[in-house]
Amino acid sequence: MEGHEAAAFLAGVASVDLVWPEHRHLPPDVALRAAARAVALLGPEATWWTNHDARAGSVYGLTPLFDSLVAGTDGTYFAIALQIADD
Repeated sequence: MEGHEAAAFLAGVASVDLVWPEHRHLPPDVALRAAARAVALLGPEATWWTNHDARAGSVYGLTPLFDSLVAGTDGTYFAIALQIADD
């Protein structure tokens, strides 16, 4: 995942509930500003990972529950967004 993709995905995890998408944890603009800041702080050389595979249209669950993860690192610092729902 590239940094520009990471910002949008981070914002989604921070703002949209996995079980009830109409419920917002944060306003989308607030979530996007925070996510863009995290991506900028880690810099363009940061490595990003998610358990979502958009090309395959699948999610690789990390827990036995419904989850979504995006994580990035510059080798020293980390940014992680994790949402777990037990429906």
